[in-house]
Order: sequence, then C-alpha cells, then structure tokens
Amino acid sequence: MARCLQLAENGKGTTYPNPMVGCVIVKNNSILSEGWHHRAGEPHAEAQAINNIDAKDLAGATLYVNLEPCNHVGRTAACAPLIVTSGIKKVVIGSLDTHHKVNGSGIEHLKKHGIEVVSNILTQQCRSLNKRSFMFHEQHRPYVVLKWAETKNGLVAPLAKNQLRPVWISNEYARQHTHVLRSNEHAILVGHRTWALDSPKLSAYRWNENNPQIVVLGGEKPIKQEVIWLSSEQYKTAEQVLSKLYELELQSVLVEGGPETLQRFIDANLWDECFVYKSQDYWNDGLLGPKLNKSLSPIATFQDNVLYHGKNQL
Repeated sequence: MARCLQLAENGKGTTYPNPMVGCVIVKNNSILSEGWHHRAGEPHAEAQAINNIDAKDLAGATLYVNLEPCNHVGRTAACAPLIVTSGIKKVVIGSLDTHHKVNGSGIEHLKKHGIEVVSNILTQQCRSLNKRSFMFHEQHRPYVVLKWAETKNGLVAPLAKNQLRPVWISNEYARQHTHVLRSNEHAILVGHRTWALDSPKLSAYRWNENNPQIVVLGGEKPIKQEVIWLSSEQYKTAEQVLSKLYELELQSVLVEGGPETLQRFIDANLWDECFVYKSQDYWNDGLLGPKLNKSLSPIATFQDNVLYHGKNQL
C-alpha cells in the first residue's frame, strides 16, 4: 500500500477533478505491474496496471490500490468490473471512496462477483493524500490553503507604489517554492486590489505548466476570459465564496491575498493549511499581514527566508 501511495503522488495537481490513485498487482510475492492515474480522461490506475501485462498472468493475482475502485462509467470505463473480468482474485484497498457515485459500490461489486476484499489499510495516509477530494465530497467545499509573505515586522505590502507589479518580500528561491504550492491546487484566489495593483501572473511557471484556475474576488470583471470573477456584492462572505467554488467543482483553492481577503477566511475559520514566508527585511511602514489564530512552525529555509506552516484542525 505504501508503494501505491508513492505512485499516486505522481499525479499531484494533474488529476483534478479525480483523486490521486496508485495501483500495484502482486503474484507469488512479486510485483507484476504498477500504474497510477495521470490526469482526468486518461486510464485510471487499476486499468493502467491491468493493461500493462498479459491477461494470462493476472489469474490468481492480488491488486493493491489506495482508493476504492469505481463502479460507474464517466470519461473512462469503471474499474471494479474490469477487475472482476481480469482474473484477479483479491483486492486490497486503502480507503473507501466517499464520492457519492462510489461510496462502497465498488467494494460491493467486487464481493458480489467472488473477489476477496481487504480494506482500511494505511487508511489515514490514504485519506491524507487525497485530503482535497475528501474535503470536497464530504464537507462540500474546496480544501483551502492560505499563503502570504511578510517582513520581519509583519508587513505584507507597501502603502503605495509606482509600478504595476508585485513588490517582492520573499527571495527567488522562496518564490519558486510558491509555484510548487500553486501547481498542487485546483484554483488560486486573490482580491481585486491585488489583481489591479500587482497584475500578477498567478501561474506555476517557475515549477511546471500545471497552472491553477485564477479566481478574482470583487472589483470590476477582469478582461481575461479564463479568469473566474466573483462579485463582492454577491459573494460577501468566505462561506459564499467557497459555496460558489464548490458549485464550479473546484476541489481546492490557494488564497494568496491580500491581507483583507486572507483575513476573511481566517475569521470564518474556513482554512485547512497555511504557509507564511518570512524574510529578514524590516520596513518602516506598510500594510500589516493577516492575524492568524493558530501557531505556525518553521518547516524550511530558503537562504534568509523561513517558511512557516500550520494546519487548522476543524
């Protein structure tokens, strides 16, 4: 199962709206085949692993997968019926898939057709890997990640500036790591002031081409057609914003600010993880950063920048 999790993580940020899944097929204590889900519309992990080897070799084999096989037809064929017809005799599952179209039906189909099923193996790790998907399907909202950079004395932006671009607080190595965070999430959200004053790209180009969907809250509707705009008159609260993102089937969102936008999610206690990059710079004046009600711990250093991280236990 640990190997399934390793394989599944290869799809981080690219499988939306599907979860990350890895699969290993074993026979006579040897691995016959492996597979992982690359992106929506492409073969699922189970199908990939099964189709990688000759059908005759599957007879009597055991299939390991970190998430319950699906039993419904979407953009690809269902996995549970495929397993049944493959000759595999035992399936070991990490965690139940709580998507309403699965939710035990995959396990039921396997058992109904004589497949031995063992479930709840490394369940906590399996759920943690797909925390975004579980949050979306169980709590009916996106998984929320907060991120900002601040000076040594807690300032996040100058009071005024004369150029249409961000004023960097974090160094280039910390900024590259920010792009890693962006590449993992389904969407990225900023307030209209950040959008208008900084003209940010909000992409993951420093890491890969897996750019999140841009969401702008408030102000005037952006000219760019690919940007989702939420009117501040219609979406006044964090709850309303997340409800709309859920309706748009966005499973996670990285909230990058500014401070007023970030504070809205903090005050509503609607956040799951937080990343703060702290520099050694000291500004005489500027905008104060958000006030978080949880303590953060240092987890990485990028030269003179320190990255702090925390989780919100709801």
